[in-house]
Amino acid sequence: MLIHTPEELRLHLPNHAYDDLESMMGAFRRSEADVLKEKIGASLYRKLVEKYNNVLDEEHVSWMLQIGSDDPWGELAYLCQQIIVFDAFMRSADINAISVNQSGINIVSAENYNAANKDGVSAYKHQLNKELHAAINRLLLWLEELAQDVAAEENESDESDDESSAREIVTLWKSAKYYYLISDLFIRTATVFNRFVDIYDSREKFINLLPDLRYCQRQYIENELGEMLTADLLQKSNDGTGNDKEKKLIAKIQEALALCVEDRSKNFDRKQAHDDAIGAIARMTEYARWNILSLDEVAAQSFPDYQTAREQAKARTNSAPAENGPQPKPWQNNQPGNAMLVMPVIY
Repeated sequence: MLIHTPEELRLHLPNHAYDDLESMMGAFRRSEADVLKEKIGASLYRKLVEKYNNVLDEEHVSWMLQIGSDDPWGELAYLCQQIIVFDAFMRSADINAISVNQSGINIVSAENYNAANKDGVSAYKHQLNKELHAAINRLLLWLEELAQDVAAEENESDESDDESSAREIVTLWKSAKYYYLISDLFIRTATVFNRFVDIYDSREKFINLLPDLRYCQRQYIENELGEMLTADLLQKSNDGTGNDKEKKLIAKIQEALALCVEDRSKNFDRKQAHDDAIGAIARMTEYARWNILSLDEVAAQSFPDYQTAREQAKARTNSAPAENGPQPKPWQNNQPGNAMLVMPVIY
């Protein structure tokens, strides 16, 4: 468990009247198991609980408020507690409004408080749900920035305690479903997806789109480019390698993939998405066909109608005039051997 005291609860829910959190412990535990553990992964969750339990109760609040300190574990615990609190109170709002005892079921009321009506409870749950998703996005963004910092510093020999803790957090997070780099996709992060389709940089929404991303990449991108060529370009996309033509093709693949997901997913309803997706796939395929000679020769053999595309590309190359060579003569009208007669313009 990552929350035990009313003081910790007050960090996230300031207007509460709990003197003892025992009645909410079951809700907190469910939220940790159902929501939090999926976001950070079981390995990082277990290590975080271990770090949390090693801190004395009276030090929990100060430990978590030291944002940017030498111990990022405290900041991680603070961000995780937000998710636990907002989710637990949102899901238990209706249950907490009802009291069950030996005499039956009763509506909960308290002195000095007005009983919440149906609209009030609904608005409270809506706001908690909004805060929950914002907290999830803050956590994922913090973890992503931490991972990028670790990647940028991993070649340095001098490591402070902060760098060691950060590296440990990132290493454990890599086993989670929500780790921010998706190596088997052309679109690896929410930031890249947001270049083509606006999802407000939501990491949570991006993760929910992963099944559609994988389906569209397999059914549309791989079907148009071929299995070997897709795999070769995916590897170069991950490594940041490839020539200029390949990099431009990868950008067209990302655009087509994002628009296909927008067309397929129920999370979007833009009417033009279908036509835009078809157009993006056509542009991607035509660019690959036109520049087939610039792609990896072995991988490109999986491109549909590879031989025809290659012959056409060679013909264009052979027919193109040399940069400093003889230039073609301009058309001359009324010459022997002309296949057509060009009439002069009459003013």
